[in-house]
Amino acid sequence: MSNDTAPLSALLERYRTVYEPGSAGDEQVRGLLRSGVTDLRADRLLEAALTDEELNDLIAYCGWNVWDMLGKRATEGESGLIPRQEYETIAGVEQYSSYPALFELITDAVGAEGVIEMGAVARREIGTKVNLLHAWCCCMPMLSGRGFGLGLDLIKPGDRREELARAFQFSRRLYRGMWGEDGQMFATGRSYNAPLLAGTEWLDRFHDERVELDDERKSFYTSFNATTQLLAFLLHMDCRLGLSDSGPYLMPDGRVLIVRDHFLHDPAYSWFEISSDLPHAVTQALYFSPPEGMTFTVNDLSTTFTDPPEYLPYLSAVAVYARDRWDTPVEQIRKLDEAELEKITKLSRTKTMELYKTFGSMSREELVDYGVQMYVVDMVLPFLRLAGVTERAVSELDLYGRSPLTRQAYDHLMDPATAAEVLPRVLIGGCGFVPATGEDPLSPALIPTV
Repeated sequence: MSNDTAPLSALLERYRTVYEPGSAGDEQVRGLLRSGVTDLRADRLLEAALTDEELNDLIAYCGWNVWDMLGKRATEGESGLIPRQEYETIAGVEQYSSYPALFELITDAVGAEGVIEMGAVARREIGTKVNLLHAWCCCMPMLSGRGFGLGLDLIKPGDRREELARAFQFSRRLYRGMWGEDGQMFATGRSYNAPLLAGTEWLDRFHDERVELDDERKSFYTSFNATTQLLAFLLHMDCRLGLSDSGPYLMPDGRVLIVRDHFLHDPAYSWFEISSDLPHAVTQALYFSPPEGMTFTVNDLSTTFTDPPEYLPYLSAVAVYARDRWDTPVEQIRKLDEAELEKITKLSRTKTMELYKTFGSMSREELVDYGVQMYVVDMVLPFLRLAGVTERAVSELDLYGRSPLTRQAYDHLMDPATAAEVLPRVLIGGCGFVPATGEDPLSPALIPTV
């Protein structure tokens, strides 16, 4: 059955109606690839660009990976406040247009090995947006934007092949630094395990500074978690860029540790002024004492899932930290006591209500502009900052601007009906993840027309 005639229910159940979700689907898809491009072999990471075969394989795998990560969100629609589908599609086109040059700017500044070292920050630091989600965002939204351009018939599959081949080598280098080893590029290929922190320095500190929880304290800490999470989510325009988990880390006493960052302030965005008296990030070391048989996984969106799904009732100990500004040295990350946690909880609740009022008074076009800024800038900003080229990205590459292709797509994608139709076709049906040249390794018969 071709995807363009398959019902949505069939496309949600299996990618292109054939490929399974989860580790079974990862095994299916990787078994059809021809190049081994998802394996981060050191001997291929210093090459300037992917080969055509590697590029086509990565596009194919990424189509399945996006579906596996986001497929269940396709029917969410917009929040009722923020037009997420519109800004995600517009931003994706801009990322397809602008990210290859931004990645070149970073690579020219630090070199290929410097990009790998950037990724390694995730192994040494907490409270940083150099994390698994932002590595994923340096490839997937760019390919999704390519798909939106294809869906609107504004580009052809072979367009910008050389630029994409170089851009995806940048992403592979970031991932190699984050994992610190050879092996699969994505968490989907690592059984959905992402215990990024290396060594025992942070894990020992968490253990030594943890607070064991009784029922009253558990309620206090879960309230802190929920309140800061809501503010982070709203500040980031109803998307997950303000949230990040790593783990699971299996502790000697049998507990499971999840390390969770909530990002609450950044001067890069005008609307974040509302949270200027909050830390850039708060990090929670969350210890769980799960029942026998409960499994924990962390996906490529840095999001924790468990089976059975309810895991917060098993929270048994916590340690919480603050990184006051994005450039606060890692040595100055500090533990928060309960008095400051209570203050942050109250402030976060107040800021969230103020932000709802602010967004509620804005026009749809203004909200979309904020969302596009967030998607385009935030996904690459941590790496621009580490390379020391943020100002050049603004002045030379118009980081906050819009490409001609994005302006061409804008009116189409600002139509809610068009955005709602194009986004699921690309992300769920996979119609945007067609090869740059030649045949699709996942089966040409299952590619819908776009």
